[in-house]
Amino acid sequence: MTGEESAGVLFIMISPNIITVRRIRKAVLLRRRSIRDISRDYFRTEHLRFLVVELILFVIMAAMAIWPIVNAVEFIKLYLL
Repeated sequence: MTGEESAGVLFIMISPNIITVRRIRKAVLLRRRSIRDISRDYFRTEHLRFLVVELILFVIMAAMAIWPIVNAVEFIKLYLL
């Protein structure tokens, strides 16, 4: 009887035509991760310069989105009030 282990599955070949597949049980500890753990892992691998670039781009896009609202409020104050 020959056995070959591949990716947690044990293949046992009894004869040329019959193959038995048995799963190898792993002791898996499923632990719920908190948001703090997830963010800590993310920011540990993220470089500071990428965060700064993303922050600058976000500020530019937010300013472009707010600009028409500010102009509309100024127009209303100037001509309608």
